Amino acid sequence: MKPSSIALLVLLGACAGPARHGPGPLRFANREPVTLVNDRRPIAPPKTFDESIFEYYVHENLMEPTRRALTIETPRRAANANSIGAVPDSAWFTNRNVTPEQVRRGPGGDGPDRSEPWRVIGVKVGGAAIGITIKDGRGDRYVLKFDERDFPETETAADVIVQRLTWAFGYNVPDNTVVYFERPQLVLDPSAEVKLRTGAKRPMTQADLEKYIGMATPEADGRYRALASKFVAGKIVGGVEPGGVRDGDPNDRVPHELRRDLRGQRMLWAWVDHVDLKSQNTLATYTDGKYVEWYAIDFGDSLGVTARTTAYPILGYRGVYSLTGFLTSLFTLGLRVEPWEKRISYPELRGLGNFESELFDPARWTPAHHWRPADAADRFDDLWAAEILMRMTREHIEAAVAAGAYSDPRTSAYVVKTLLERQRKIGHHAFSRVAPLTEVEATDLAGVIELCFTDLWLAYAYGSAATTAYRTRVFDDAGRPLAAASAWLPPGEARSCIFNLPAGNAGDGYTIVELEVRRGTRPMPPLFVHVARGRTGMRVIGLDRR
Repeated sequence: MKPSSIALLVLLGACAGPARHGPGPLRFANREPVTLVNDRRPIAPPKTFDESIFEYYVHENLMEPTRRALTIETPRRAANANSIGAVPDSAWFTNRNVTPEQVRRGPGGDGPDRSEPWRVIGVKVGGAAIGITIKDGRGDRYVLKFDERDFPETETAADVIVQRLTWAFGYNVPDNTVVYFERPQLVLDPSAEVKLRTGAKRPMTQADLEKYIGMATPEADGRYRALASKFVAGKIVGGVEPGGVRDGDPNDRVPHELRRDLRGQRMLWAWVDHVDLKSQNTLATYTDGKYVEWYAIDFGDSLGVTARTTAYPILGYRGVYSLTGFLTSLFTLGLRVEPWEKRISYPELRGLGNFESELFDPARWTPAHHWRPADAADRFDDLWAAEILMRMTREHIEAAVAAGAYSDPRTSAYVVKTLLERQRKIGHHAFSRVAPLTEVEATDLAGVIELCFTDLWLAYAYGSAATTAYRTRVFDDAGRPLAAASAWLPPGEARSCIFNLPAGNAGDGYTIVELEVRRGTRPMPPLFVHVARGRTGMRVIGLDRR
């Protein structure tokens, strides 16, 4: 199926509406769900998207929210999901199944080669942070970033931990590693330059190198700790547009605010408290294969680090520019106390940010600034993301935290514990708003259908099988009833099968099974499973969630 067909199916599903009395008009092509999008076709270099940070903040925090407030818009579902709601592999996202050891190592190697001194070829000056660009013995380029004074191990650890988890989730990320080195490891290259805030450049001197390395705080043993981030291959063509598509890239066909792989990031970013969402923390590169690859970058603000280093406690709980928050404070004369305004006692541990799980609420988590894909995320995007996120075991999380190289094991233990607790809350949030049935399979048994599925609510022990029940109704391809509503059936624990469902009379046996889920006395929105006969028997060709 072509990528455009994926979008069409999802849009038709959005048009079907929330009706509970029939399958609606949505039908799926009788073929396997798409697992790979061909968005790596060679193209001419696209235009660069290089919006300034000021322009971004004005447009996304002021102009876009104002436009939405003055416009009546119908929420739109994601347009790049396949027929079962998953995201196919693409230049944006890869469905990965990684081991804890792979998470510990990450997408690259062990950092810069140390067989020769690192040649300093430049430095970028901006704010309180510096970035020293080096070439290692293999000729690979890295940028070395250091923790802020008085906050050792915070940004370097957070960046690598979240980079590992983001890569394991499925996204493209740079090759980042925590490194320790001694001062003689850095030597000045004759061609080195200093890049100033204005964009101007000048030759770099030995005095410059001593000045800028002097801005970093050495460890007690005299070594320096830094984040070594390898340069991404290809020509940088800016960041990711928060809306629309890339001008000049015919491979980029789905508006970014309608991409499930971008909208679903909201759950991932909420998990790790990555509050600094903006185009400037993304990257698009024009590769040697002559197509654009898309990256998430710069995670050092995550895990509550920015809230600690800036002493700005609202981060993660309210946007920096929140009209709602301002009006609430105005009309209550500042007497209303938000949960995040209550004093939280964080452990005094080396490298730890203001990272907690007690007040964390996935539904209310808010980045510092508006990011249109996150603003557009719905419960179906959350379900997709939470299903992936919940597959990460304690061992995966411990491996990511180990890569952050905290020197105090108590910090590692606290971060692992907090991530696990926040992960549980995300699963509860996402699986409670839809019928979280997945791994749906159909089998043809002597002319009738057996339908099996996994209930994520039960699989992750958010409730018991004793309080869950399922009911089915069956329709043919024209939406005509083939079987009335069944009795409520108890689950077979997390994995259940329902037997003796009649097949449709069409040539390919196209059948629509309505699956209803009840938790206690609470009904969940139904799931319509579309089944048809393929070369090897009955198969699920589409899922229509309501």
